[in-house]
Amino acid sequence: MLELSELRKSYGTSSILSGASLTCQRGEAVCILGANAAGKTTLLTIAAGGQAADAGTCRCDGKIGYIPQEPALLEGLSVKEHLALWYAVYDLPAKKMFTPDSPETLLGLRPFAQTGAKKLSGGMKKKLAIASALLANADYLLMDEPFAALDLASRTEVLQMLKNLTQQQKGILFVSHEPAEIAALANRALLLYGGKFVAELQLQGDFEQRHRQIKDLLFQV
Repeated sequence: MLELSELRKSYGTSSILSGASLTCQRGEAVCILGANAAGKTTLLTIAAGGQAADAGTCRCDGKIGYIPQEPALLEGLSVKEHLALWYAVYDLPAKKMFTPDSPETLLGLRPFAQTGAKKLSGGMKKKLAIASALLANADYLLMDEPFAALDLASRTEVLQMLKNLTQQQKGILFVSHEPAEIAALANRALLLYGGKFVAELQLQGDFEQRHRQIKDLLFQV
């Protein structure tokens, strides 16, 4: 389980997190909702080890992969070169690159193998970042706005891949402002307000019911 307990974080006199706590189980997708500047990205980066909290604890029983909202790519490399670097980092055999079940193939990156990363569209950059993170075989995937900048077809591909990961008992903790994608993926949604979680929703029913539950949660504050 990934467990965040009583996280607190301030920048100068501005309090961003003031006791935020959550859990995410393996095989579960949990969405963090909240207004801009509510502290969602700060919480994810602390959970991923990208910065330290002022107080509170983070516990995890496995490996964490993190995908920020703005993909951190080596744009001077081609897609294939970028992936080759991560294959080497994770000590994976290069011959597995672009095999039928590899993350980069499932996300449609094979036709762009020789394309420079800096020349990719915003959506393709996001997919390259996701594929790179998935190579780590993380037990928990933390994602900041995973559907941003993706066209409809790409959203469908990414959504299906994330659903498959939960079926493989991967935990997914993500931030999103997209009610439709949240309804399709998440088991639970939590509302961050005033630096802490003020409401939690266990999503139930069919897609329309879940979509309505999310909108109702968003209008609570």
